[in-house]
Amino acid sequence: GTSILAELGDIGNYSKPSQIIKFAGVAPYHYESSQYNAQHTGITKKGSKYLRKTLYQIILTVINNNPVFKKYYRLKISQGKGHRCAQGHCIRKLLRIIYHLLETGQSFDPALLR
Repeated sequence: GTSILAELGDIGNYSKPSQIIKFAGVAPYHYESSQYNAQHTGITKKGSKYLRKTLYQIILTVINNNPVFKKYYRLKISQGKGHRCAQGHCIRKLLRIIYHLLETGQSFDPALLR
């Protein structure tokens, strides 16, 4: 947790959760050329590689120990996503939750996510 907060810095630097997702480099890569629009792309990998590495190291533990994230991960797998893609969705969800908690000063309550 401390390494995530240290890499993010002041939460006031971000006006919305998508900026944190972009900073972490886990935003979906958008590729299009003329009339071609890529359906399956990776992540951008721009931003803090340390934050991205930390998030990918902890996400399996979060998925295995939090029923909300486990349900979300299984939903993404059932939609045909691969393991790494489903992890990425969970990481983005985690970052949105972290942003909300830091912005509002609330403590985490898994009952609110259900």
